[in-house]
Amino acid sequence: MGDVTAKSLNSAPPATAAPDRPLTLLAVGQLLLLTAGWGGNAPALRYSLQHLPPNQSAALRFLLGIAVVVVIALWQRVPLALPRAARAPVFKIAVLFAVQIALLNYGSALTAASRQALLINSYPLFVPLFAHFLLPGDRLTGPKLAGTLLAFAGIVLVFGEKLGSGGGTLLGDGLVLLSGLLLAARVVATSAAVQDVHPYVLLFWQSVFALPAFIIASLLTEGQRQVWTLPVTLSILYQGIVVAGLCFAGWTAMLQHYSASRLSVGFFLTPVFGALFSYLLLGEPITGGLVAGGAVILLGLFVANKAAGPSGG
Repeated sequence: MGDVTAKSLNSAPPATAAPDRPLTLLAVGQLLLLTAGWGGNAPALRYSLQHLPPNQSAALRFLLGIAVVVVIALWQRVPLALPRAARAPVFKIAVLFAVQIALLNYGSALTAASRQALLINSYPLFVPLFAHFLLPGDRLTGPKLAGTLLAFAGIVLVFGEKLGSGGGTLLGDGLVLLSGLLLAARVVATSAAVQDVHPYVLLFWQSVFALPAFIIASLLTEGQRQVWTLPVTLSILYQGIVVAGLCFAGWTAMLQHYSASRLSVGFFLTPVFGALFSYLLLGEPITGGLVAGGAVILLGLFVANKAAGPSGG
């Protein structure tokens, strides 16, 4: 994953908060790779949920994600023992993680992949708001507030189109949007925790703590419905190895070195990639309402985050 990942793997976590400094060119490249990887998750998830139950699908991909983190940790000789003082905060992040993924799974089964990608990736709108209350020194400024309200207007455009169409359900959109809110809260919580716990230790244990919830929910509610084909298998492998493994690992490592509010700026590209992949792989249309809502959300993200920096200007 480049300079950020290498430094995080071979040095102890810093005692202070991540610096709010400009991204290097290499870091921008890493961020673009992450957004492209997450963008492809939308159609992959949508496809797999047509053939596998949501909790079973989540359990499988996070088992793969855990395996990827273990392999990387062994390769880099990073011990995965969790310090006693970090157990409570990591467990809380894991609970947030499990609920957020469950909402995403159920919501994704009820809405189009391109719309799911747009709504779940509205989470950077809420990162500055949550950071204002949870991260000392990261205040909600006028530009951030204006950008957030502008982006909410984009969300209204997306919902307005859904209300007037026959595809999907409003419930699906709402569940995915709620998942985005929880994702924003998890980003802020992870940004704080990763300053005291190695990124891969945090990622490994949050997945280990969350995994039983998906397994139990699947056993209790989902039965045996599953259809395994080569495309379904490739979809799960992509979600597990690329997204739950490499993308989460790269993102967690970057949160140790750059502020959450500054990194979140780059993630406006994820729904763009998601819509593009949904069009190319699933043939889903890129409609006018989706484009208009996406444009307004991107503008809101720009306005909300352009003031990110030590001076807040």
